[in-house]
Amino acid sequence: MKEYDNDVWQKVSFEISKAKGITGDTSLLSVQQPLAELGLDSLKLVEIVYQLESFYQLDVDEERLSELEKVGDLIALFSTELSIPMGALGTARDCENVDCQEN
Repeated sequence: MKEYDNDVWQKVSFEISKAKGITGDTSLLSVQQPLAELGLDSLKLVEIVYQLESFYQLDVDEERLSELEKVGDLIALFSTELSIPMGALGTARDCENVDCQEN
């Protein structure tokens, strides 16, 4: 795991615990645990993603939320978003809307 992945894991665990009203130890969460088993409906999941977006100053494509099934999927989503290299045009997301070519 990359260095920030552990930070993402901790932040995701914290936000899930906060959404469930749990305080204290969040180490009981497993990356393989389905989000549905945690009692997270779509509204709670959107709230968690919003908190993570605000914290990391990211804007995650809402269509990707339907792909999230497990805690690990949520961690991977933000780990991936954080690893996007910044280039002259901004983030890789900018390249989806324009013709980006390496010089």
